[in-house]
Amino acid sequence: MDARSRRSRESLRQAVLALASRTPIADVTASAICTEAGVTRDTFYRHADNPIDLLADALSAEIAETMEMLPSAAAIGEGERALLEHVARRADVYRGAMHPLLAAPLRSNLERSISSGLALWAELHPRIVPEVFAGDPAAMRLAVSYAAAGTVGAIEEWLRSGDRDVERAVRLILAASPEWWLR
Repeated sequence: MDARSRRSRESLRQAVLALASRTPIADVTASAICTEAGVTRDTFYRHADNPIDLLADALSAEIAETMEMLPSAAAIGEGERALLEHVARRADVYRGAMHPLLAAPLRSNLERSISSGLALWAELHPRIVPEVFAGDPAAMRLAVSYAAAGTVGAIEEWLRSGDRDVERAVRLILAASPEWWLR
């Protein structure tokens, strides 16, 4: 992507994040994003199909940056904390995308990021993986998918509750997780 396209994409991301922090994403229009970003509708549609997909893209970029710390983490809770701190920073955006569950592209982003993080964690710490999953990629994908979907469900509940205590949410989510992830 050339420099101009990168600037346009970043302007669009910042615009959708700003608008979605004030207005439910279902009510944010492509025109409003274009006005906020100072770009044309043609530019918008070169970068996104709709406001929700653009929001998912913007949040995905932030999550990816947040999760870069995972390989150097001493405990899985550090990754959980980093992700929940991101969600807490963008709580208004995430809450504005819930009706009553997160919009599918945002939910998918979180599940994909958590799945990727869990798979990496298991790869970095193979001794934690129970024998029933070891050496069976399909079984491991099932365990990772189950844990990721449950974590997203817990995050949705945390957002609905209005609780802003990241440490409490980390403790509760880890307490609800299968013990072997925590070894």
